[in-house]
Amino acid sequence: MQIVGHHTHLSAGDIRRLIGSVPALSDATSAGEPLIRLLPGGYTGSLVALIWTAHLDPVVLKAGPGEQITAEHDHRAVFTGGDPWLTEYGVDGIYGPVEVEIDGRPDLWSALVYRYIGGKTFEEIDNYGDFEALIRSYLWNTNRDESPSEATLRECFRTIALNLADNKSVRESNVAQPLLKYIPPLRWDAGIMAAINTARSFCPDLPELVGFREWWEEGIASIRVAPVHDDRLLHGDVRFANILVDSVHSEVHLIDFGNGRRGHIFEDFARFETDLLFRTTPRIEGSEGLDQSKLFEAVQYLLRDEVSLGEGNRNDSSRQVKCISQWRQVMYQALPKMTLPGALMMYRWFLLRECLKRTRWTAGISLGHDEPDSASLIYTICALRRRLSGAGEVGTRISTAPQVLAASLRCRAAFVPTRGSERVVNQQRNAAKKAALEEAATRISTVRLLAETGQSYLSARGQFIGEIRDVLSAGGGVQVAICSPYVPEYFGLSKSYEEHDERSYTLNADLLRKTDESIGGFEILHREFGPLIEVRLCRFGVGATVLITDETSFYEPYFRTQRAKRQRLLFDSFELQFDSSGLHSRSLMEETFAFHWRNSDPVLEAKNRLSGYEALREAFLDLWP
Repeated sequence: MQIVGHHTHLSAGDIRRLIGSVPALSDATSAGEPLIRLLPGGYTGSLVALIWTAHLDPVVLKAGPGEQITAEHDHRAVFTGGDPWLTEYGVDGIYGPVEVEIDGRPDLWSALVYRYIGGKTFEEIDNYGDFEALIRSYLWNTNRDESPSEATLRECFRTIALNLADNKSVRESNVAQPLLKYIPPLRWDAGIMAAINTARSFCPDLPELVGFREWWEEGIASIRVAPVHDDRLLHGDVRFANILVDSVHSEVHLIDFGNGRRGHIFEDFARFETDLLFRTTPRIEGSEGLDQSKLFEAVQYLLRDEVSLGEGNRNDSSRQVKCISQWRQVMYQALPKMTLPGALMMYRWFLLRECLKRTRWTAGISLGHDEPDSASLIYTICALRRRLSGAGEVGTRISTAPQVLAASLRCRAAFVPTRGSERVVNQQRNAAKKAALEEAATRISTVRLLAETGQSYLSARGQFIGEIRDVLSAGGGVQVAICSPYVPEYFGLSKSYEEHDERSYTLNADLLRKTDESIGGFEILHREFGPLIEVRLCRFGVGATVLITDETSFYEPYFRTQRAKRQRLLFDSFELQFDSSGLHSRSLMEETFAFHWRNSDPVLEAKNRLSGYEALREAFLDLWP
C-alpha cells in the first residue's frame, strides 16, 4: 500500500488501518497494492484520500470520528437516495471503528467511501472542476469560445436548485409557526459582534450598525407567522467548493455531506447565493478586498423584488448580474413557495444570517482563504438590514481603511484619541514606543527620530529618556533630526502655541524651552556616549514625528491646532505603528528621515552660523512683521 502525501495528525500506520477496514479496497486476491494520495478537505482534522486499485474505478475515502462519519453517511443516503455504483461494488457502508492516535490520545475513527467524480483521461480532466472554476470562466475568460455558455450555466444552476429543493424527508405542518422557529441561533459572542463593533468604530454615524443584535432578536421574534414552512434534511454546506461540475455535459454533483442536518431549505439556498454574490465580485488587483463599486451594483440589484421573478435583467447587464438573475429564476422554479406573499422577505433574514456568520471567516484571508473582506460583508449586512427594515438603499459605504492599512501598509496599531479616551490611548502609544526602543537596545541597533523638538526623547525629564539611554548603553546608535529654532518655520510652530491669534510673529517661550531642553539633554548624552548619539537641526519644516527602529516605525502627522489643547488632550493628533515588513510605508518614512538628515546642520556647528540665521529671520520679519 503506497501512500503519497502527509496527514497532520495521523501516522502512516493509522492511515493504512483505516483504508484496510474497507474490504473491497484491501482485497488480497486483487492484483497489486492500492495507491493512496492524501487530499486536503473535509472538516478539520479528517482524512480524505484518493485511492486507485486494480479492480475498481478510483474512489475517495473519508475518515474521521465515528459519530461524524455515521452522521455523514446517513445524511448522504437520504439526500442523494443512495449511489447504486457504491452498492454494486460493496463500498456503501460505514467501516471501522479503527483506533487511531490524535494529539497523543486514542480515538475511534470510521470511514466511508465516495465515488470519484472527475475526468479519467487527459482529454476529460479539464472538463471537471468545482463550481467556482465554472463561474470564473464564465465571468472573466476573455476567450468566449472557451468559457461556458449562458445555457450551460443556467442548466447547472437549475440542477443545484432542484437537488436542494427535492423532497427529502420534508415534514409537513398545518400549524402556523413563528420565524424564530426556523432561524438557527447566531454565535454573537464568537466574533460576530466584534466585527460589527469594529466596523462601527470606523463608521460611527452609520445607523445600521447601532443596536444590531437587539434589532435582530426583536425582528425575528416579532414575525409570529412565517410564510414558508419547511423542515427537511439539508446539505448544510452548499459552497462552491462542494459542488463539482462537468462543464461539457452540464452535470452537477454535490459532495461532502458532513454538515447535513434538519432545517429550512432557505439555509441551503442562502449559503449558495451568498457564495454566488461574493465570488462573482472581482477583487481589486493586488488586494484582498472586493471591488466595492461592483459589489454595490450587485447587492442593489439583488435586493430588488422583480429580480426574483426573472424580470429586470437588461441585455446590457453585467455577467455578474446575469448570474444572480439566472439563479433566482431557477430557485423560484424549484421552490414554488417562493412566490407566496412575504416569502422573499423571510428569505432575506436567512441571507443576512449567512452574511453575519461569515464575519467570523474573514480571519482566513491572511491564510490565503478566498473569503470576502470585512468591508464587503459589513456593507452587505447593512444593505440587508435596511431592506428588512423597510428603508431605502444604503447610501454609506463601509470604510476599507482597516483592510488597506493592515494588508498593504502592514499597520500594526492605530492610536486615535477620542473624547474620554485620550489618557488611555496616550498610555497605549507610549507603551508601544517603549517596547520598540527596548527591542532596539536588545538588538544593539540604531534608532532614528524626526520630530519638532524631540523633548520626550532627549530631555532629562522626557517620557522616553530612559529607553534612549538603554539603547546607547547597549552600544546602539541614536540619530535625531529636530526643527531648527533659527529658521522661519519656527515662527509657524510658535504661532500654533498661541491661544489667541496675534498679528505679529514672535518666538513662543514654551516652544523655545522644549527645544532648549532637548539640546541640553543631547549635550549631556553626547558627553557620556560620544558619537553614538547625533542631533541635527532641520533646515525645512517637519510635517510629522517619525520614529524608526529595525522592527517597527511610528508616524504621527502634525496639525496646526492650538497647542494649548495639548495640555488637556495629551496629544492633538493620531499615531500609526507599522511593521518593518510593510515595504511601502517603511520606504516612505525612511526616505523622509533621510531627506531631513541630509538637509540639516549638526547642533554643535549651529553656533558658528548664528549671524546667518539671524539675517534669515530678519528677512522673513521684514516681509511679515
